[in-house]
Amino acid sequence: MIRIESIDLAGTLLAALLTIMVLSYLIGDNPLYRIASHIFIGVAAGYAGAAAWHYVLQPDLLEPLFAVIDGRVGLAGIDWIIQLILALIPLVLSFLLLLKGSPTYGRLGTIPLAIMTGVGAAVIIGGSLKGTLLSQVGASFVNLNPAHVNPVTGEQGFERLLNVIIVIVGTISTLVYFQFSIRKQNAITGERTKIIQVISKVGSGFIAITFGVIYAGVLLASIVVLAERIRFLVDVVFQFVFTS
Repeated sequence: MIRIESIDLAGTLLAALLTIMVLSYLIGDNPLYRIASHIFIGVAAGYAGAAAWHYVLQPDLLEPLFAVIDGRVGLAGIDWIIQLILALIPLVLSFLLLLKGSPTYGRLGTIPLAIMTGVGAAVIIGGSLKGTLLSQVGASFVNLNPAHVNPVTGEQGFERLLNVIIVIVGTISTLVYFQFSIRKQNAITGERTKIIQVISKVGSGFIAITFGVIYAGVLLASIVVLAERIRFLVDVVFQFVFTS
């Protein structure tokens, strides 16, 4: 019988080996790094396939169809036929999507692909409006009274007034940066007015700061992950050197 300690030990050694193989990319591209990358892609693809089967295909595609065929839905006559057609639609669309790889019948795969694209675009646009645009607009409507206390950060007085001014200037200048309308007299040259150019410069500065903060956050997260992996390797070495 395999002991649990043996399984944990094998998993720890395998994790350490894969970590070293990935970190070997620091000295350049090499076969060890490519093997680790292929293993990661294979495991990720296998997990995605298993998750798609257990959480999408089986419960949402096959089980409703089998429930209608077996009569578990408790319908009869025209209602049973309608329910069967509704259950067959996702299966037919999935089959048509598989035909996208066929050079002869590839055009049939355009139908489910167009539906997926339309639904995906609607979800993205709705999420952007509700989760980003409307929330940003709502966050821009702030109380300008310096005596008002921010319920989240507790800021008040001059500190809060300064932060409000920065938010207002940043929001307006960033929106102006993406405003490309020009006066009629400048329609031929396509030049913006001086005031719009100045405000746009300020907006570009806020955009640059935002991208810098995002890059710094990504870099810091990468450093944290690297430090955690190095600490893991050190712990493994100490475990086998000083406890064996």
